[in-house]
Amino acid sequence: MKPWSHYLSRVARGREHAEDLHQDEAKELFSAWLAGELPELYAGAFWVAYRIKGESLAELEGFHQAARAHMTPMARHSRVRPVVFASYNGTRRRANLLPLLALTLTRCGVPVLVHGPDLDALPASPSPDHSPEDRVHSAQVLEQLGLATAASLAQAETLLQMQGLVYLPLSAWQPGLARIFALRGVMGIRSSVHTLLKVLHPFALQEAIVCAAVTHPPYLQRLQEFFVHNDIAALCFRATEGEPFANPQRRPDLFQCTQGRAELLLAKDSTPLAQLPELPENTIAATSEFTVAVLNGQRALPLPIAEQAAALLCLSGRCPDLARARALLRHSFSRIAA
Repeated sequence: MKPWSHYLSRVARGREHAEDLHQDEAKELFSAWLAGELPELYAGAFWVAYRIKGESLAELEGFHQAARAHMTPMARHSRVRPVVFASYNGTRRRANLLPLLALTLTRCGVPVLVHGPDLDALPASPSPDHSPEDRVHSAQVLEQLGLATAASLAQAETLLQMQGLVYLPLSAWQPGLARIFALRGVMGIRSSVHTLLKVLHPFALQEAIVCAAVTHPPYLQRLQEFFVHNDIAALCFRATEGEPFANPQRRPDLFQCTQGRAELLLAKDSTPLAQLPELPENTIAATSEFTVAVLNGQRALPLPIAEQAAALLCLSGRCPDLARARALLRHSFSRIAA
């Protein structure tokens, strides 16, 4: 008999009294969920239970092991380690500058993979009245910029070599996880799957750099613990509307996880703003036009984005230190905001 009711009785006791599953139990649960073997009633119950309880480090590692067991890792074809962004939220108040950050790294010689929802699962372009529910997703901006989307891991490898940047829909490499992720739209709340997606990538475990951003401060420590425990190189920080790019008006603390430890790489920018940076409105067209203008030298690259890029240039192995990373960015971009 499957232990689902026993597991549920332990994790669904509210924030104060819930128990954590052991790592092997969490792996067993999530493996069944990925394979479609978890009854629908239990799937919804576990989704809500983990929304309330939150996942422990051991549970997150069990979920992660289960997800990686369902994929064949992509090969790395560059001396420089690729940078991976999980982009599932979209932005609704300020422009989504993740595609700009990704293309900044690509211009500097770093391969970039962005994974997120399927394009056909995203809503249409934002409405003219800018409803607060409207969101601009990275996939939509990248499509507007003419970058091809991968339909499989094999195609992602090819496109990464050709374009230097590829968008990989979740269903193309984790169909079981994409099915589970779809519960977000049904349940109306997030759960542990969203945390898992921040740490998951399609390469061999130590072959990529994960750029992971969180909305809630306690998770900043949790992700650093996860990356250090699993020897995964990563950059962690507070997200911009849930997306993994630095706030273009005020850079947050940037923490690097590498060589078995987590440490503050760049402290948050606390200097008063002399003026607000020039940013586009939050539409697909305006964001795409701004991105092209920055790449062409007609607009300035926002300094917080440049500083985040410098940190990732170091972590990827493209540059040996921040000074040379900043020099490469100044050489590659004619205008960087002061």
